[in-house]
Parts: sequence; C-alpha cells; structure tokens
Amino acid sequence: MNKWVNIAVAIAVSAFLAINMYLLFSNKSVIPKAVYVDQYERMTSSDVNEKLAKEGFIAPMETYTVYIGNEEIVDTWLVKEGDAVTVGDDIASLQTERADGQRSVWEAEREALLDQQYTLSSTISELESDRADAKSDSSSKVNKQDNVNEGKDDKTIKVGLNVDVQVDVAQDGSFAQAIGAAEQELATVERRLIVIDAQLSQDSANPSIVSPVNGVIANVTRHGENLAVDIYSSQQVIVTYAKNDEWQKIGQGDRVLAQGDGIEKGTEGTVLSVSAVPANDDKWLQAYKAMDSTAVKNPLAYNEIRIALDPNIQQAPFGTNVNAIVIVNEAQDAISLKEDWLLNNFEGVATVPVIDKTGRAKPTKIQTPFSWKTRAVVSNGLKLGDIVVYEPNLAHYTYTPQLLLPLPTDVPGKADWKAFGWKNYVKYMTVK
Repeated sequence: MNKWVNIAVAIAVSAFLAINMYLLFSNKSVIPKAVYVDQYERMTSSDVNEKLAKEGFIAPMETYTVYIGNEEIVDTWLVKEGDAVTVGDDIASLQTERADGQRSVWEAEREALLDQQYTLSSTISELESDRADAKSDSSSKVNKQDNVNEGKDDKTIKVGLNVDVQVDVAQDGSFAQAIGAAEQELATVERRLIVIDAQLSQDSANPSIVSPVNGVIANVTRHGENLAVDIYSSQQVIVTYAKNDEWQKIGQGDRVLAQGDGIEKGTEGTVLSVSAVPANDDKWLQAYKAMDSTAVKNPLAYNEIRIALDPNIQQAPFGTNVNAIVIVNEAQDAISLKEDWLLNNFEGVATVPVIDKTGRAKPTKIQTPFSWKTRAVVSNGLKLGDIVVYEPNLAHYTYTPQLLLPLPTDVPGKADWKAFGWKNYVKYMTVK
C-alpha cells in the first residue's frame, strides 16, 4: 500500500514541477521574470575621431610653365634647376632681332587664352545650372581650336590651344566630374595667362624671359623646337591620392595631422581640394604608387588630394615624404558604444536595449553617423548615464523583462599593487 502511495505522490510532484517549469520557462510563457545580463555599459562622453592614414609628398601649390619658341630666340640662359626666383627675375635673355616675333606670339596666345577662359567659365556655369535643375539627362559640349591672325601679312600663328569639354551626365556624380575637369582646365588657362602677362609687361628695349611668380626653377628644356621653363611656386602643399571608396570619406576642409623630415610632428593642415577626376599619371602619382603597397585593380581609381599646411612653418624640400593623418569624421564629447551591440543597424539608424527606471530593458532607437575602431558614435537617442545592455536573447521575449546585472568589480592592476604595498594587502586580508 505504501509503495503505491509513494509512486503516486512522486508522479504528482513531478507533474506539478513539470507543469510549472513549462509555464515559467516556455517560449509561450506570460509569467514575467528577470533576465540575467552580464554585458552592459554606462554611457559616458569622449572625443572620437575617424582617421585615414595616407602617404604624401611636399609639392608646389602651382606649377607655372614659360614657353619659348626655339633655340634661335634665346641668347643666354640665366638660370638652372634649383635656383630660387622672384617675380620679374630674368630667366633667359633673347636675341634682339627676334624679340618682336616672340612678342607677337605671346600677344596672339593671350587673345586665345582669354577666349578659352571665357568658354570654360560659360561651360562651368551651364553645368552648375543643369545640376541645380536636376535634369536626369543633360549634355554640354564645347569644341574650339584657336589660330590667331597677327602681323602685317596676316600670317596664321598656331598657338596650340584646344578646348574640348564634352559631358554626358545622368547623375550628380557625373556633373561633379565634368565640373571638376572643366575647373582643372580653367586653372591651367589662368596660370598660362599669368605667365604671358608677365612677359608682355616687361621693357621691350631689353627683351628677356622673366619669372611670373616667386618660386624655384624645377626644369629647363634648353634644346629642341619647343623650349620651356617649369617654375614651382614658393607656396607648398601635400599631395596624396584617394583610392576607391576613400574619395567618399575625404572632404574639403577636413583637418589633417602631418609629420615628416623637416616637418614638426603634429603639424596641422587642411584638405584644400579633392579632385573628382582621375589623377594624371605624373611623377607624383608614380611616387605615391611606389610608396603605397595596397593593390588597386582599377588604374583610374586614384583621385588627387591636396592638403594646405600652415604657411608659418619651415618649408621642406619638394618631394619630401610626409605621413598625413586625415580626420574624416570627428565628434567632440560624444557618446559611443560597441558597434556589434547595435540591433537592426541600417543607414545610420539602429536599436539598443536601455534600462529604464523600472529596471526593464526598453528598446531605444538611436542614430549613429559613423563608427571608428569597433565603436559607433551616437548622435541622438542616448544621454549620459544611460545603461545599454547586450543580450541577444532579449529579442525572444514578448514583453519587456526586468534585468539582473552583476555587481561591478574593480580588480587592482600591477601599478595599484605596487603603490599600496603587499604588506597592507596581507594586513587587511588577515584582520579579524
């Protein structure tokens, strides 16, 4: 009799426990319960900077090229590579009997350059107007070659100017590339105008080639049909290149920290320009490719970045390698949290569980403009002192459960042990 009673009691108790366990812990349970969470973080503020490290080189702000007809015009070269020049310094003296012919060429070239300047300015204005109107399919084409008649016999002087800006744009990015290409060409024209005006302003009694700017002689082409002198302006910049998706991150006005030989560590600069067109494959780009080991499949995926330095710092030799840190995003006194704690993260909007006044995990929507080193910067949705928890299983609950958190612990480090002294630790551990 007792045997069957014991069996019945055991079955009843087991069934009671099983039913209660099911009601309490099953997925369909409606009984509120507390959840133990061992990962949480109280929100504090700090400065967060997203940085992009780039190799760069000291380069001139502008390069001016003075063209001379041929060797027969030049009487004597007065400069060599590396010489410093100022505005108006003589670069080469000309043959007196040929100076008038050279002056006619300069005057003809100036007229053509002014025409080209007007055409490019009009093209840029039209493109900017089209982009403002947001037309999905716009085009602008300018094709002009200038040959100017000059002299008693109306002899045609071929100046060699060519404007060819053809744009077929379907979106804002294409507009930006087209405008960038036209602006780049316009800057070249304006530099050539400065050179020509400097030559025409000199005294015709003492014909010579003069420097249009303060700078350094970079190259002298002394022989051949087309002689030329390249002059680096005295103002220096850092030239680097954005690859692939880096172009989307770097913006004009971004702060830059630079260091290199001859440049004080931590020297600040500013992104001066971000080109929207592929960079020319010149010596600067070739040097950058030699320094940067990252493989790039697309040979056109390089856009020139120019960085202006503080003009008061000591100048370094052209071509000096510089390490530049571009701060592409920065937030002062910002709240941040671990990026992998974000739920439903999409286009800068996410959700995180935040403990409310009742001790429950309340889903809270936040905005995260950027992330840096596994932490997401929060611009809206959280405030100082909020406690964010991380527990993936919270998403399975049909209600907002209360939370149990572990007591905070502070384990002393090695420096604390040394500062406090091991004898004091023994004293407090053995005191009764």
